[in-house]
Amino acid sequence: MFGWTDWHDFAMQLKAESEQATKTFEMIVKLMNEEMGRFQEQKTLDMGIAFHEFAKGQARLANGIADAWRSLLPKLEACSTS
Repeated sequence: MFGWTDWHDFAMQLKAESEQATKTFEMIVKLMNEEMGRFQEQKTLDMGIAFHEFAKGQARLANGIADAWRSLLPKLEACSTS
């Protein structure tokens, strides 16, 4: 059977474990928040690089299309004057 001292010791142990669990939880939340900030910064950088590479690809494509039209135009003009 539990006596008063046993219940008191049990309650004190539960309180200590609860306080430790709270500290552990707060540390986990702090670390997760720090990691989320780092993750967001990295993803923002990654997206910037991806958009920049996409824009460069679009510029190359537009230049290629312009070159194709420039090479085709004299042939079309030659056909229309014949």
